[in-house]
Amino acid sequence: MGNRELENRNVAQGLDAAPLGVVLGGGAARGFAHIGVLRAFEEAGVGIDCVSGSSSGALVGLLYASGKTPDEMLDIAKSIKKSKLKAIKPFYLGTAGLDYVEQLIKKHVGQRLFSELHIPLFVCATNFQTGEYEIFNSGEIVPALRASTAIPIKFGEQIIDGVTYIDGGMVNNLPAEPLRARCRTVVGVSINPVARKSGKMSLRQKIMRLTEFIVNENEARRIEMCDYHLMPEALGEIGFEDYDRAREIHDIGYEAAKKFIAENPKIK
Repeated sequence: MGNRELENRNVAQGLDAAPLGVVLGGGAARGFAHIGVLRAFEEAGVGIDCVSGSSSGALVGLLYASGKTPDEMLDIAKSIKKSKLKAIKPFYLGTAGLDYVEQLIKKHVGQRLFSELHIPLFVCATNFQTGEYEIFNSGEIVPALRASTAIPIKFGEQIIDGVTYIDGGMVNNLPAEPLRARCRTVVGVSINPVARKSGKMSLRQKIMRLTEFIVNENEARRIEMCDYHLMPEALGEIGFEDYDRAREIHDIGYEAAKKFIAENPKIK
């Protein structure tokens, strides 16, 4: 199907005049920073009309699009059990972690369909058969979110209508495309700054480091599609699996967004 939005199934209608869209990049636990960003936007009176995201960005985007407040989202983040998201053994390709994600969605999100959300949401996943990204924004929410958050090696692939999908961030971690055609202003929020590192690394740390390189590379041209771009640099010291640092990660996003808004008053 190619790197485009899926015709018939996944294209929203009548959104061309939306004033502001926000793209939330993926980054596992670093995604909690998006909650802080959204809080700062809300406090500044910045209205968001559409949200697009990959992986943890899609998950936070879903909570926001379903009407959750920043306080509610942070409470959910703090309730997440790190042990439920970890692989049972090295290179375990099971679904336990994604089952847990699904449980969280069903518990906290009342809507079952994209069409029932308060604002349009666009979820990016990678088609594992073609190596290209696809955007979901209609039909059932849960399968799309499971696909978008199916981190390679850690979780198994997900099947939707006979097609195999993995984490959207592998090909498009900052999916600005669906908003660029629909919104007058697009803000991209990246959460994977590459901090300088030295010394020995475990195999797992090397894999995480390589993931940072991959997502930053595929984000580069999407940043050019955005009118504004925000990346909280302090997240470079946060690990992908630091789920027990939700408040700290939220605060990093919040402070970075407050500074960003002060430096870009026209965004209001």
